[in-house]
Amino acid sequence: MSSQYCLDIACLESDALQRLFNETTSYIQDIRIEVVSDHGSRWNFEKHPATTFGLTFRAPTIRIVNSLDKGQRIEAIGHELAHLLLVYRYGLGVIDRRIPRHGDSKDVFRFYMSMRGDWVFLLGQIANTVHHLVLVNHLKKEYGIESRLHLHLLHHNFGVVANDHSRDKESLYAKGLIAFEYERLIGRDDRVMNILHQAESFWEAYYSAQKYFGGYSFQSIPTPNGYEDDILSFLQNLGYPREDFVFFPKGKQDFCSNI
Repeated sequence: MSSQYCLDIACLESDALQRLFNETTSYIQDIRIEVVSDHGSRWNFEKHPATTFGLTFRAPTIRIVNSLDKGQRIEAIGHELAHLLLVYRYGLGVIDRRIPRHGDSKDVFRFYMSMRGDWVFLLGQIANTVHHLVLVNHLKKEYGIESRLHLHLLHHNFGVVANDHSRDKESLYAKGLIAFEYERLIGRDDRVMNILHQAESFWEAYYSAQKYFGGYSFQSIPTPNGYEDDILSFLQNLGYPREDFVFFPKGKQDFCSNI
């Protein structure tokens, strides 16, 4: 995407969005909002119409595609601001893989042997799904901002990934997380989940997410320590050593949240 320009949210004439922006900037300053061209293609809109970069540098940039109308822009920007609020106000950070310890050949070997998996998809989806369990109702109850755009995209995109025949475990685990989020936010729909054609790894992640994140909501926001322990327990339940992971802001890799 190209042809970007900065957006002043005042032009959207939304008191609720301005209030959310002011609250978020009281915890993290210098939030930049950009509009980028999608060249008339529906691909970017249907995949990621809004993203946030730069969390680990404490200089986040929210980007939205220019095909969004005014109401969708308010929802999309509000959604990304809520992600930032959960990170910087509530301490619900993002997770990454720990860099192998220098001189530990076993640790280095395990790290590189697992690189074939889609770790960006899995670890990014963990933070996104857990955040979404809180922020959808948080936006509605506290600011009157709906999440119709997010729910529409969740329905559309899960229908796509559920029929994608990924083979690596990390991708299957991420799909199980999306199925869990779908059920929590939209409702169970076995037609969309294509229930008879999902791999065992898909269901392992789905039921593990129910176990560790099933109680999360706007009324029950976890503490940072509880949040980190639940995520590490989720990963451990899938067969990964807890010590292989680290949470932002201690991690060195950047994070990209998506609507």
